[in-house]
Amino acid sequence: MQKLFALCGIIAPILFTLLVIVESLLRPDYSQIFNDISDLGLGPYSIIQNINFIIFGLLSIGFALGLGANLPKRSGKTAKWLVIVFGLMTIFAGVTLFFSGPGIVYAKDIESHGLVSAIAFLVIIAAQFLTWQALRGSNDALWGRYRIYSLISGLLSIMTLIFLFYTQFSSFHGASERLFISVWMIWIELTGLKLYSLIK
Repeated sequence: MQKLFALCGIIAPILFTLLVIVESLLRPDYSQIFNDISDLGLGPYSIIQNINFIIFGLLSIGFALGLGANLPKRSGKTAKWLVIVFGLMTIFAGVTLFFSGPGIVYAKDIESHGLVSAIAFLVIIAAQFLTWQALRGSNDALWGRYRIYSLISGLLSIMTLIFLFYTQFSSFHGASERLFISVWMIWIELTGLKLYSLIK
């Protein structure tokens, strides 16, 4: 089961990114620079992105179980629950788009979607810092430089989130959102790979 949980973390970012690319190619009017990723959950072929959110959320919950099983201390268990909340909020993000009213073009106009997305963003950042905290004094032969990587990733997540906030009404908001998301997506990917390497 631990290998399966680690694979959830490995697969989730790759699958999510691939489905975003596929749907954006199906919609020639969609801009990777201007549009949010969530905008793919509205309009033509929106079911692809909405299901993508749900699958990513479920995989994130599986990843959280593997993370919690391998992190020491109370902060490690808290990190697990934060990633579980992140997964649930991601599922809800897809659900809110499923039930959006007709004529809505931009996901940012759906308050419930914005709320669950904001919660998801904040808890995945907190999870990175708690992972760093949980590994204080850990066996370097096992974890290597992963602990300091989690700290750096958390700090980069905060910086790119601030940048995202200040560019939310700009013509390149989609690009700044992708920059922010890529930071913690890579953290999930590399953490999944690290967890997989720890399993004998």
